[in-house]
Amino acid sequence: MSHDSQSIDQIDEVLESDPEADPTVEPADELEALRQESARNYAGWQRAQADFENLKRRSAQDVRDRVQQSQRAILLDLLDLADDFERANREAPADDSNADDPWRQGVELISQKLNALLLRQQVKQIETLDQPFDPEFHEAVGHLPGQHNEIVAVLRTGYTVGSRILRATQVMVGDGSIEPPQSTDEAEDEATE
Repeated sequence: MSHDSQSIDQIDEVLESDPEADPTVEPADELEALRQESARNYAGWQRAQADFENLKRRSAQDVRDRVQQSQRAILLDLLDLADDFERANREAPADDSNADDPWRQGVELISQKLNALLLRQQVKQIETLDQPFDPEFHEAVGHLPGQHNEIVAVLRTGYTVGSRILRATQVMVGDGSIEPPQSTDEAEDEATE
């Protein structure tokens, strides 16, 4: 055997032998170990997939929240304009002498367009007439003589957008100095006593 062929045989022996192979490990044990490793890898992949789906869902929710915050900020600015137009229309002379005034007609037209824009954005006024005070919809800024927990005056109109409160109505609430009117049943009960 030449030196070259002996070297080649030694190289073949090294290549054929698995240095990590444990002669005491049975092929069935090795197969089970590979199955367990495969199961761990699959479970890890499933967790990574679930994490990715959660990240996508959270990211989409964050985008929706930011859009709603931006929309809310813009709508609140528009409500300030609506308040100004409401005051301008309320302070206009009540007589019809200015009805044909182009300036007054322009103010009314802009006010109508602004209100139409707010309606398209699902912005609606909070009804306060003949309503008891509700802290969810109303912000009490003071008390005036009146029935307890009754709205006596509206200082600033409140609005909702969809089902959410955009801005609470600022109101003056009765201080309880005026008794509520008696119902007909109560009046009859007192008359029979």
